[in-house]
Amino acid sequence: MTDDASRQQRRKLQREQVKAGRTVMAAGLATEPRHAEIMAIAHVIKAKLAERGNDRRASEAAALVQNLNETSLKARPPTRVSIACGKGCSYCCYGYVGILPAEAFRLADAVRAGKSGALDVATVRARAVPLRGLGPDQRLGRKLPCPLLGDGGLCSVYADRPLVCRQATSLSLPACIEEFEGQDRNGRIEVSTVHLAHSSNAHVVLLGALAATGLPTIAYELSSVLDVALSYANAEKRWLAGEDVFRDLPRTVVRPKQVEQVAAAIARELR
Repeated sequence: MTDDASRQQRRKLQREQVKAGRTVMAAGLATEPRHAEIMAIAHVIKAKLAERGNDRRASEAAALVQNLNETSLKARPPTRVSIACGKGCSYCCYGYVGILPAEAFRLADAVRAGKSGALDVATVRARAVPLRGLGPDQRLGRKLPCPLLGDGGLCSVYADRPLVCRQATSLSLPACIEEFEGQDRNGRIEVSTVHLAHSSNAHVVLLGALAATGLPTIAYELSSVLDVALSYANAEKRWLAGEDVFRDLPRTVVRPKQVEQVAAAIARELR
């Protein structure tokens, strides 16, 4: 077989994989999806991240996995659980949140676009200042809001919120209040396992696709990484080109070992 024929076969296979992935994404994932489904979607995200000449491919990849999360949740919602969260309940918006640069770029686009309810760039950047350099323990009880939290306890960019925010679904309001007040608690706040599973599935796919395309998978505290994304009009383009625009930010986000292992396995198979 000639090199040209081999390349043509690989491209044909890639097109078929992406087509299969889009079909899976349209239907959504189960909380415990089959490996083939995860990989099919991973091919879609990898193809997006590999688009030549697209300087917004990272934020668009983030949008794809966030939409996957919502589609999966609608197709397979939680049952027999009572979620304590409600409109205007924003206790979780005062805690430490770690996100990927791809998600920060999407948030920055939403702020710049002035979407309905979005705060302006200057306000968001000013509200990020008190949060700089604070780790998870330092945020506890300080009652410092997310710079994107708007009036009435509503997220100003709710439709574009990161995956970690989409899994924040408490089953106990008193537990959230205790954490907000900085009171000592034994254990973590119990959340909807269905929301957590859908968000986690989308997260590892994005991580694997980023690694497979040679892009960094380092996550940062939301307000800090968003501030950098907003400070440069071409931050995403520069990051995609290999510039470490976030080099001055502390790396305080630690992912579970299992997440790293699954993402690495996805990346290896994508390669």
